[in-house]
Amino acid sequence: MLRNAFLKTLRDARRGFAWWSLGLVAMAALMIAVYPSVRDNPGLNELVEDYPDAFKAFFGLGEDVDYTSAVGYLKSELFSFMVPLLLLVAAIGAGARATAGEEEAGTLDLLLANPISRRRLVLEKLGALAAELFALGLVLWLALVAGVEAIGMDVSAAHLAAATLAAALLALAFGAIALFAGAALGRRGAAIGVAAAGAVAAYLVSSLAELVGFLEPVRLASPYYHYAANDALRAGLAPEHVAFLVALAAAALACAVAAFERRDLATS
Repeated sequence: MLRNAFLKTLRDARRGFAWWSLGLVAMAALMIAVYPSVRDNPGLNELVEDYPDAFKAFFGLGEDVDYTSAVGYLKSELFSFMVPLLLLVAAIGAGARATAGEEEAGTLDLLLANPISRRRLVLEKLGALAAELFALGLVLWLALVAGVEAIGMDVSAAHLAAATLAAALLALAFGAIALFAGAALGRRGAAIGVAAAGAVAAYLVSSLAELVGFLEPVRLASPYYHYAANDALRAGLAPEHVAFLVALAAAALACAVAAFERRDLATS
């Protein structure tokens, strides 16, 4: 008899977690291994400065980026795009599977036949998603700390942790949105589509607002803006931006609980 959906979800995800961990470690190792050749080539800064403004905005290359510095390199190559993208893919997939995946697989009725309420099921599913995400973040952080120490990059372990946590919080927010969409619609593909579309829109609004005037007023509503505005590799986490991402995840969770409790699963 199932009494803990949280532990069941983590058990079901263990193989995927192993592959995700391996991929994140390999990515971190590869990027860090390339850095010595970048550090010894100051001409790369001039090359980056000559990029079109739209290109730099789209890929998170700020006007004052020092690409050959350790912080500038990691921010440009990992934390502006690749790390949040990979964690978003993992989180959105997990959020969509949480209830909609169970429903499509025909296992949701079996889960709810156990002494567990719909509210508790949603809460434990999001708890498992958060645990998996932050565990992946820990794996990535350990790989980065080992790598920067090995080649002498001037980045603190605390700031690496802050940047990784910020990316995990961004992913958690969209994972919760995927969970909400899945709970409301009962279709995994639709949940992935809704959350992925939201993530792409958030990225475009945040990245292009400085170049497209009509986007500027809505920039503060973009979760990606609140992720990038932390500038965690340089200055650590900013409480107001962290609070926005946490509040968004909490709001999506509340909506997911309400939607799942009200749905007539017998006719879905």
